Amino acid sequence: MMTNACASPGPGPNARRTTQNAFTLIELLVVIAIIGILAALLLPSLHRAKEQGRATKCRSNLRQMGFALHLYVQDYEYYPLLASQLGPENPGGLKWYDHLEPYVHQRWTNDLFACPSYRGFVADGRQIDENVFELSIGSYAYNIGTSDANGSPRFGLAGKFTPQGALTQFPISDKDVKVPSDMIATGDAFSTLSQQRRVILVGLETLSRKLPTQWDSGDSEGEQGGGGGGKSGDRHMGKLNVVFGDAHVESNNHRELLLDLRPQFLKRWHVDNEPHLELFQ
Repeated sequence: MMTNACASPGPGPNARRTTQNAFTLIELLVVIAIIGILAALLLPSLHRAKEQGRATKCRSNLRQMGFALHLYVQDYEYYPLLASQLGPENPGGLKWYDHLEPYVHQRWTNDLFACPSYRGFVADGRQIDENVFELSIGSYAYNIGTSDANGSPRFGLAGKFTPQGALTQFPISDKDVKVPSDMIATGDAFSTLSQQRRVILVGLETLSRKLPTQWDSGDSEGEQGGGGGGKSGDRHMGKLNVVFGDAHVESNNHRELLLDLRPQFLKRWHVDNEPHLELFQ
């Protein structure tokens, strides 16, 4: 007599045993450490790439301003004044950048006059009364030259000043500029306020190798930011962009432009292409 043995069913083809793999705590910490190291290595490169993009946009802005200034000079045979007296058609007076508007169709508060690396506020300064103008604040500035011992800016493009330092309504002729290709016209807004104390203002519309000494009323030394624009060395990783009289743009070391007393750097601020070392004694 035969009996049927009952056997328990074995694992079917679809019944597979699964095992879950997991990181140990040490492995997880190693991965986090590697990610941190990679991030630390990549962040400076990303920052440089981002700043290079901003600097390229800034140079493009200045190139357009340079071409507009060049066209203006061709049309009128003189350079725009830093500020023009008010009149029936301009009740608030005119600034140098207002004269460029017909060529660029942009105003002071528009994108063309906004450097992506500028962190300060923007103010469109206007005429207060017959002889007083508010200085504008923003990304860019116009070369007023170098101030003498009386506080009168000389040899710049922005117009002629009185011996007492007041702006006149006499513009600079194109024939006064001896070497346009070596004459700074506009650029990132920066000025050397005090050559001895090496104080630098950022954000004023007056681009200058040395501003009048009477403006120097601060107590702290070193590079400072006027107008909330930060330090000059913070712009474009220590570089400052400037456009010259022939509309070409350069990116230069800010210390060479603002503080270096060698003639090759000083003469670029002056219409006669001379260093005028006597102004820095």
